[in-house]
Amino acid sequence: MVYLSLSRQHRTGAALLGLFLVLFFPSSSYQKQIEKTVLRFAPAAGTRLDYNINGLVTVRGKNLFGKDLSLTAVSQGVIRFAVQTSTHDTVQVRLTSPGLGIRVQCPDKTLTETLGTRDGKALEVIFNRTGRIEQIRNADALNPGKLLNFSLPQILSDYFPVLPADPVSPGGGWSESRRITIPFQGFELLVHLKTDYVLNEIVPLAEGRMGLISVVFSVDVSGTQELGDSIGLFEGRGTGTGFLNFLVGRGVFTEYKIDFMTNARFVVKRGAERLFEWPFAFSVFAYVTLTNKAGF
Repeated sequence: MVYLSLSRQHRTGAALLGLFLVLFFPSSSYQKQIEKTVLRFAPAAGTRLDYNINGLVTVRGKNLFGKDLSLTAVSQGVIRFAVQTSTHDTVQVRLTSPGLGIRVQCPDKTLTETLGTRDGKALEVIFNRTGRIEQIRNADALNPGKLLNFSLPQILSDYFPVLPADPVSPGGGWSESRRITIPFQGFELLVHLKTDYVLNEIVPLAEGRMGLISVVFSVDVSGTQELGDSIGLFEGRGTGTGFLNFLVGRGVFTEYKIDFMTNARFVVKRGAERLFEWPFAFSVFAYVTLTNKAGF
């Protein structure tokens, strides 16, 4: 009996010691899981980044008289970054584009425009370490044409990701919000976009350590216009998903996909009374890829 009691005490003590070691001296595999990684936009000075842009925006809806106001806008082309300086806080690039084509299909007509930079000139853009635009200079480098709200600065703002301000571990994430304004048949359609990023894992590749990041979008649509003694407004919400692949050591992303849709309504109200209501749909797809990652 004494032997059995001592044996139980021994097993209990061993279990408590094991728990103590796990809590205060975690294994190397566990430490690897909780290790935080700095994800920041940090390409070295002299780096050249060529990003291929493919975007699709669709709008489906009708006006007060039932006329079809559908719109499909396609953007496709290349944006090139030549990194001039890369400091602790900012990255300055010279942005050029041989041509980013915009094609807008309306029910009764097709509009086209080519966005780009003039020969020998470059747009100067300063980014912070999260990839947000801090400043844009030398705007006269851009071709003067503009279709709807499409422009090279707008493409950068809407189609490029934002990185976390602080280090993040696998399973952790960060969020950012932005507002997109879209002119639509005399209305100013406001899209409030919230983006939630989650770092799934870091994997070793030939180019270096790659962060695999999942993305979830939450969308709110709004916008109003006076209609005599009534008011017309957009209301609705939507969701979507995407992904982001980021080369940790190089400080650049290689792929970013955006895909979200909003089912909403266009409502005409007089006071609190809802007079008319029409379905309205809005969707965005964008795929941005680094085309020269093997050589930069």
